[in-house]
Parts: sequence; C-alpha cells; structure tokens
Amino acid sequence: MTDESWDYFTKDTHYSDVLKERLAAGVEMDSAKALAHYVETTCSGDLRIVDFGAGPGHYFPVLDRRYTKGALRYHGVDIDHANVGYGSEYFRTDPRVSFEVGSVLEPGPSVPADTNCLISANTLPHVPTILPLLHLLVERAEIRAFVFRMLIGNENVQIRKHLREREFDNMFERDFQFNNIYSLAFVEHVLGASWRVTVEPDIFDPARLELHRLPAQDQDPFYGNRVSRREGEMIFKGDIYMPWKFLVGRRP
Repeated sequence: MTDESWDYFTKDTHYSDVLKERLAAGVEMDSAKALAHYVETTCSGDLRIVDFGAGPGHYFPVLDRRYTKGALRYHGVDIDHANVGYGSEYFRTDPRVSFEVGSVLEPGPSVPADTNCLISANTLPHVPTILPLLHLLVERAEIRAFVFRMLIGNENVQIRKHLREREFDNMFERDFQFNNIYSLAFVEHVLGASWRVTVEPDIFDPARLELHRLPAQDQDPFYGNRVSRREGEMIFKGDIYMPWKFLVGRRP
C-alpha cells in the first residue's frame, strides 16, 4: 500500500465501535446471515476460511452456528489495528480463530497455505481495486470457494464519495470513500476457466433495513450518507445506488 488516502476504515471509529458492540451483544446482521447461507450452500467439508475486512470478527459466530458440513477455522484480516486487537482478545480462548493486520490490496501474505475458502462482506466496494484478490484466486489452487458481498452491476464504475459536508479542500484526494461496482464479465475475464462464478441475490429483512441507523447520525446527520436506505426495490447510500449482490465462486 503506497497510497492510503482511500482508507476511511481506520478513520471511521464510530462504525468500528458499532461492530464491536454487535459482536459483544451477539447481534446477527442480515449480511452475516446471508453470507453464512451462501457458505453453507456452496461449500462442504472442513473449511479454513480467510475473511478480508473482518472487523473484530463479528461474522464468525454466525458462520459457526450455521455451517453444518464440517469444522471451521477462521482467520480474520483487517486494516484497522483496533479491530484486530479487539477480535484477538474477544476470541482469545478459541483456538480456531486468529487475526492479523493486513490488506486485500496485498492479500497473499495473509492467506495461509492450507486456506480453502475466502470470504468478504461489505469491504470490496470500498477499496481501490479487487485485482490483487482475483489474481490470488487464480494463483492459489488450494482455494476451492469464495463468497463475497459486493456491488455487482452490468458495467464497471469507480465512485468516490466525499465524506465532508462543508469542507471541500482537496476533494476526492482525501476524506473520500470508494463505492465501486464491478461486472460479472470483468470477474470472469480475470479468473478465466479456473473458476465457475455466479451472482446471487442479497438477502435482507426490509423492515429491519427501514430501521437501520447508526448512533453517529445523532450528532452528525451528514454521516447518514454512509448508511444504507431502501427506496422501493433499490438500496442507496446518500445519492449512490448500491447494487449489493453475492459473488460466489467454486472451482470446477
């Protein structure tokens, strides 16, 4: 990582705290339940999972409760030291769970040699590119499956959302968030014949989404432009349409 101007993750302590609270309270996020569903229907046998953008590991308990086809080992990778520290302490008595500070832009060193499944949810749209991750999937034949919650559309679009309401100096050079959309055609082009890839629908409770709100909005209403909301059958964050889907891959 030579340019970290895109990294809003470590600056957004409000959301990081929300994820830690959800883990401690045993909250099952809709996206976690949906990801667990696709892992269950895609994979079989014992899984050695690497989760990119793991946060404090709040998806692992949901996976652990819902995966029925074998044992789980979980390695969470996150760019935020605070998330990794919290997760390491929270799961310190569970030998199946480990964490490290790392980046999906340099994924190789964070993926143990016996890893057979990669997952990621709500992270890939917000990094500059997913090419290093896709190249890793081509190179590492031991990885047999992946499940990614990301933005999938009919074309490839790079979006920079400015995160300040009244400050505009160096706009789109700092204080921004990527919201990138990728096409299935692009993913298939990079992965080639080594993977069979499908796009699966997002699964969520519309009533729950209607109530979705983060505490930071109480002090800063503009923070709401980072929070998902439903308009008819479409999901938006601020002015940006967010076509959330699950990208599911299996080796033939």
